Amino acid sequence: MVYMKKKLVAIVSLILLIAIAFVLNYGYTNKKEQVTKNQYGSNLETVTTTSSTTETKLTDKDKLFTGIFTTYREEREINRSRSIDALKEIVENKNTSQATRDQAQRQIIKLTEITNQEMIIENLIKAKGFQDAVVLIDNGIVNVIVQADKLSEQEVAQIQDIVSRQTGVSLDNIKIMTRLE
Repeated sequence: MVYMKKKLVAIVSLILLIAIAFVLNYGYTNKKEQVTKNQYGSNLETVTTTSSTTETKLTDKDKLFTGIFTTYREEREINRSRSIDALKEIVENKNTSQATRDQAQRQIIKLTEITNQEMIIENLIKAKGFQDAVVLIDNGIVNVIVQADKLSEQEVAQIQDIVSRQTGVSLDNIKIMTRLE
């Protein structure tokens, strides 16, 4: 009888925790959407940024897409972090078999390497003169989204060269898109 009461209390507690998590997630998601709408709404102004020798004008459209690239990067990092946290739980669980722990550790290392490769490729693409880029590496396929209206064949070749050198992926498995696609 006491065992049944404990089991019931545990089930009710879990249901309450799930409900609280749902409410918090819903509130966070709505708040994030409102911030994004306010930040990138229709009343954006043209912003002028200056460096020591040059002056660059960012239009409303450029600011919007820069924000989209930043948001995408943040979401990618949040999802990666969640995956790594879940894998760390597997590694730290004493009931997990050694083979499963080893596999989880290899997966953590792989995700860390992929994150590093994506960051390096994004920075190298920006160094070639592109305003922004987002790279996603998944199962031997690399997707690159570049902030540009269109790309010349030479620019596509430069990006493919960067990606291929950093990842070892063949050109067939590299997909390059502009922000307008």
